[in-house]
Amino acid sequence: MEKSKMTEELRIFKQGKDTICNEQNSFRDLESAFNSLQSVQSSQAIQQNSQQSNSNTVVKMESVITTKKRSTFEDSVLGSMYVTSHNNKDIFSSYNQDTSSNKITESSQAKIDVIKVGDWNPTRGENKLKFQGLRYYVSGRQLTEAKLLDSDTIQKLELGLKTVEEVQMSLENLLNKKSAIAGLYLESSRKKMSFLEAASKGFIAKTYAVEFLEAQAATGFIIDPMSGDKYSVEEALQKGVVEEELKDKLLEAEKAVTGYLHGGKTLSVFQAIEHRLLERQKGKRIIEAQIATGGVIDPQRSIRLPPNVALEQGILNKVTLQHLYEPISNPKGFHNPDTGQKMYYFELVNMCVFDVDGSVFLLPCGDRHLSSVSSAKGHRVSVVNTRVSAEMTTYEAYRDKFIDNRTYLDLSKQESMWKETTSVGSGGGTVHFLIDDKSGRRFCIEDAFNQGIISTTEVNSYKAGTMTINELADLLITRKTVPQVPASPIAGIWDCNNNKRYSIFKAMQQNLVDRFTAVRLLEAQACTGGIWDPSTGEKFAVSKALQNGLLDEALARQIQATEQAYTGVVHPQTKKPLSLGTAMQMNLFARDVGFRCLEFQSLTGGLIDPEKRTRVPIEEAVQNGLIDAATALQLRDEKSQTRSLTCPKTKRKISFKDALERGVYDSHTGLKLLEASKPQGVGVMTPLYYIWSY
Repeated sequence: MEKSKMTEELRIFKQGKDTICNEQNSFRDLESAFNSLQSVQSSQAIQQNSQQSNSNTVVKMESVITTKKRSTFEDSVLGSMYVTSHNNKDIFSSYNQDTSSNKITESSQAKIDVIKVGDWNPTRGENKLKFQGLRYYVSGRQLTEAKLLDSDTIQKLELGLKTVEEVQMSLENLLNKKSAIAGLYLESSRKKMSFLEAASKGFIAKTYAVEFLEAQAATGFIIDPMSGDKYSVEEALQKGVVEEELKDKLLEAEKAVTGYLHGGKTLSVFQAIEHRLLERQKGKRIIEAQIATGGVIDPQRSIRLPPNVALEQGILNKVTLQHLYEPISNPKGFHNPDTGQKMYYFELVNMCVFDVDGSVFLLPCGDRHLSSVSSAKGHRVSVVNTRVSAEMTTYEAYRDKFIDNRTYLDLSKQESMWKETTSVGSGGGTVHFLIDDKSGRRFCIEDAFNQGIISTTEVNSYKAGTMTINELADLLITRKTVPQVPASPIAGIWDCNNNKRYSIFKAMQQNLVDRFTAVRLLEAQACTGGIWDPSTGEKFAVSKALQNGLLDEALARQIQATEQAYTGVVHPQTKKPLSLGTAMQMNLFARDVGFRCLEFQSLTGGLIDPEKRTRVPIEEAVQNGLIDAATALQLRDEKSQTRSLTCPKTKRKISFKDALERGVYDSHTGLKLLEASKPQGVGVMTPLYYIWSY
């Protein structure tokens, strides 16, 4: 009996010992498996699956490790918050990445870092964060060095408050977005076509097609406009997207992305220019195209950099950037396929429409001029769906859910740059304005609300931040009905180069109109009711216009007298207002100035009765004694209309009547604007035009 009992105890002891051994072996197996987690896939989907699987394994391992080695960590773990992470090696390099490899071998001895939230170190986890660059993966450390990520974002990533995917999306324009011009949009058929196909069918010259393909290769990828897929040059050749005869040219252009090898170093385009590996003019043309598609490419990190950051990083210099948009220093190197006109790449990008079928940018080609911007258009067609032959504005595409919010904001910023300002209203309260620095438009939020254009819910959504400033502005533009003002004088100037409206005074400051012409146009405004603000459609008395920046003191003094043609000329003795014609007859008003004012009034709808502030035709004005018959006869004689104005667009001499006939009704205010343009090389855009967007 005792022997049997003893045998049973020995059996139980042996079984317990085996269990302990098995548990120790299991722990070693798990720890070994933990140390060998090393599979990293280049595909985003595979990465996510791998991370999810590894995460589950790590949780199990940590549970075992914590149970088995409680004594090792007990003092530091209990009572604190921790983030447990595997200390991966910086396994990706932006310039020696082997893209064909699916696995990266890590250190044989893996480590487990336990990071206390309060003692978080911003440099501890940067190397473990991987983002997809143009060609290779780029680490969080590299993005921090490039000033594209800050320590706050890195900390949130480490603590799980943000995901890599969220940050990747926020930096998409600088990392791997395909933003070059992918192909043509045929306006007649509403279909898209690759550059090479268009050349083969005679729509464009073959040299133009090669220009655009080289630009694609030099700014990131060769893009198939039909599918939206992006390729390296070698991949594009294998897929048949480009012709074999273009291989050498495109591979040479692709060095702008992968880097120019020299002396064991990988150089950017600017550095290649400095080392005389690349012809200067060609290099500057590539840099201009890179900035137009997102930023200067840093081939070592495989990312795009904003121009100001590129200066700091030494992959661009200040002189090159300053003169990048001066036709004398850097001649325009690309061609408009429609007209053959030479243009900068950014000008062509701004003309493009976004095709939701493939998410690519297409250059319109045809007689409908979809991409043209004018004061007569509130919005231009900027989004198409070639699958169903649909065309729409950016806001319409967003409203109808063809594009997401991020794409909407990106496209909207190409057309406008809205900001909010405040001022004190006439009642003493704060008034809020939306101002578009690009087009010169301005809206008063309070006025729009009082007129029923926007609702209380929409105003509250904007205040709460759930509606962006671009959305609110687009609502106002879409809903506001603006009738044409038939009696409008020339209320402002439309800058055809920058697609922006200016007041006469601001246009004069911008050298869009000469001073003499500006004075005459302002006289016409003053004698017909007031000085117009084309940004809002409001008009003011001369004194108020001076306060609002629509005039300077010299101009105000110069045109002050003409205001009396509208308000009436005060008799020095009786103090009663006289009509302009009567004052001229009594020599109380200069005859030459007075006749100009009468001419301005008659050409914009009729002479003005200062007592009633109403317009009357010339015949009725004679009957009412506002003017005499001789003056009426002179006003009807077109030969008396002198060509003293200079057309701000053609630079030819024109009369005020000619100016009115050339004026275009503004969709924003219903007022007439006179188009103006500067010759090439005058007032060209500076690099700051781009830097603001970053």
